Amino acid sequence: MSPNSSYFVSVIVPLQDDADIFADFSAELIQVVRATWQNYEIIFVDDASQDGTSGAVGNLLRQHECLRFLRLSRRGGGEVAISAGLDTAIGDVIVVVDPACDPPALVPKMVEEARRIGGIVFGQRTEPRRESWTYALGRKLFSRIMHRMVGIDLPADATLFVAMTRQAMNAVTQIKDRSRAVRVFGSLIGFPHEFVKYQPIERREHPRTKGIAEGLERGISLAVTNSMKPLRFVSLLGLLMALLNCAYLLYVLAIALFKTRVAEGWITLSVQHSAMFLFVFLILAVLCEYVGRLLDETRERPLYYVAEERQSSVMIRDAERRNVLAE
Repeated sequence: MSPNSSYFVSVIVPLQDDADIFADFSAELIQVVRATWQNYEIIFVDDASQDGTSGAVGNLLRQHECLRFLRLSRRGGGEVAISAGLDTAIGDVIVVVDPACDPPALVPKMVEEARRIGGIVFGQRTEPRRESWTYALGRKLFSRIMHRMVGIDLPADATLFVAMTRQAMNAVTQIKDRSRAVRVFGSLIGFPHEFVKYQPIERREHPRTKGIAEGLERGISLAVTNSMKPLRFVSLLGLLMALLNCAYLLYVLAIALFKTRVAEGWITLSVQHSAMFLFVFLILAVLCEYVGRLLDETRERPLYYVAEERQSSVMIRDAERRNVLAE
């Protein structure tokens, strides 16, 4: 069966210290893509790796056509690396593949599903991640909170193995939030979306996991950036406590008017002050989070800086073609 030549596919591969698994993964991915499409590009984005990842990609560029390489000058995380790839991708369909666990053999199915629905397709793991029970519990809880607060319809086991049409990708890249989240943005843009279940391939004996502090920081960032509900909740809570405080003042006045002997009321006063200060500081904490995020957003600094950009000597397999689309 000859490769499909009717549309162009871009495959984005974020890399971060992946020299140990790069050779096997890249060989499998290139074989699948070459056999399926005539017009394609594979974009490797190196998130400032400290091992031999950059050299491994450089060797690959000399061996195969239609490959591109971006190396970021500073580490920003997997989502930032994906954003860099999305900003430079030229395909009609764009796929994001995690080299640590996503199967390249499933890429054609993801692409066809994205084209069929005209939107975005998310990968969904069929087996749980290797992570601590506390992190897994927190991730599931966060998924439910985001569903209620933001209206994001994503299961907790959705992955970064994503395929989207050009129109869906354009909508995703229009979101300029500094807290990048391809899955969250893909759910927010309103395009049709579906899930493809798959069994991940663990290419490392000991998969990398995120810590509780890192997960908590990311969860707070996404919740604050994408929803006003936490601020609205504490605003209503503050209003309620203000009304209760007014009621307490009326109670004090009534006691002063109708009681001839009034106890000192040290305990009541202390409890009231403690409760008031508790809610005041809670409100201040949430406000500080929003002010901090607003400050971060208004800086308008780039999410990433490209330190190096290279490509294969041959970028189109069929040099005689003048147009990607075939009638």
